[in-house]
Amino acid sequence: MVYRSIRRFLVVLLLGWGALVCDSHATLESTRELDRADYDLASSTTSWSTPPGSSHRLYLDIYNVSDYFDLETSNATGLPAGTFLADTVRPTATILWDDRFRIQLGVIALRGYGDDKGFGFVDPWIQLLWQPIKPLTVVLGNLNTPHYYLPALFYPLNYVRLRTNETGAQVLVHEKDWYDDLFFDYRQQDTVEHNEKFALGFVHRNEWQWLRFNYQSHWIHQGGEINPHTDSTINDVANTVGSGIHIPWGSHAIVGGDYYHMFSHYRIDSGNPDLNVTRNGDGNMWELSGRWNRFKLSYAFWRGHNFFHEGGDSLFTLHRVDLLTFRWDILLSRDFNLLLNYTAYFVGNNDQNVSYELKSTIHLQAAWQFSIPLMEWTTPAASPQGQPIPTRWDQGL
Repeated sequence: MVYRSIRRFLVVLLLGWGALVCDSHATLESTRELDRADYDLASSTTSWSTPPGSSHRLYLDIYNVSDYFDLETSNATGLPAGTFLADTVRPTATILWDDRFRIQLGVIALRGYGDDKGFGFVDPWIQLLWQPIKPLTVVLGNLNTPHYYLPALFYPLNYVRLRTNETGAQVLVHEKDWYDDLFFDYRQQDTVEHNEKFALGFVHRNEWQWLRFNYQSHWIHQGGEINPHTDSTINDVANTVGSGIHIPWGSHAIVGGDYYHMFSHYRIDSGNPDLNVTRNGDGNMWELSGRWNRFKLSYAFWRGHNFFHEGGDSLFTLHRVDLLTFRWDILLSRDFNLLLNYTAYFVGNNDQNVSYELKSTIHLQAAWQFSIPLMEWTTPAASPQGQPIPTRWDQGL
């Protein structure tokens, strides 16, 4: 069955290649912009060693995301089901230091509709962003999210159900045909009640002509030696490598196909040998897609064996699933955009006591932001004597 699926996938790609090989390079460049519209791609030759300037600007930034999730999973054991509606608001004071440093201080809070708590998650937001040259960005404190994972590795619902933000360190590289996101997310300290927990992730994707390549990795680790725990360490790792062909069709459309191989590793090491667990899994996913402007329709079929990852979509733990997905992005401006994503899951077998009934998820998201300029100022230029030294409180005593 797998070999027939591979042959079918290759035949579709070859037919599409032959039908569209006459399209021009200019058309290819125009359709690529569909994938780049979400990002600032301006280039800069500023050296990282250039000292920061004296110009400073202060803004009040308000950012809000409204998420609506509806999950119908036929009450399958272990699969989340229900409706989630929440607002995540992030007001911050933002200082721009010569456009190379950005400092944000504020809060991030999530209000779940129907939640008796009002705001269920309220956390400080502290971020230092340094952009030495335009393609490279370094972030300390609260990280830039989401990380553009496939749902099997990290599910967007996690930002509503579990945590609104991540903290640690992050390095981003974003060029015309290249994207890297390397981050360290420190989740919790080692205490008597629980282990230390952190996540280390990497997302890479690049393109060349009609070809696409990507690699994704997400590692969740629990451990720590400060306090004794029943489970010494837990390692939960998921990786995927993939490639595909995306061919322009006219000036507004793209057709393509992608293949992803995923593998997972889950291991518990304990002082009690009876508690040690090792579970390895893998899976393959083929996807055919068509895109017109901001509409995307795709069909994918997943074949897995014991695949598991804590942060991923639970439906990918099943052995066989076919997925039909419709996605619509409305990018009205940098200040407001909408997303509608619908996925229908068709379970191909029943050996895991999961019904054949259709399972579906709807994700509707509205995001808006605005900035209010408060003030702008400059600091005195450095002199041979250096900047003035602040007067100490005890001077003159």
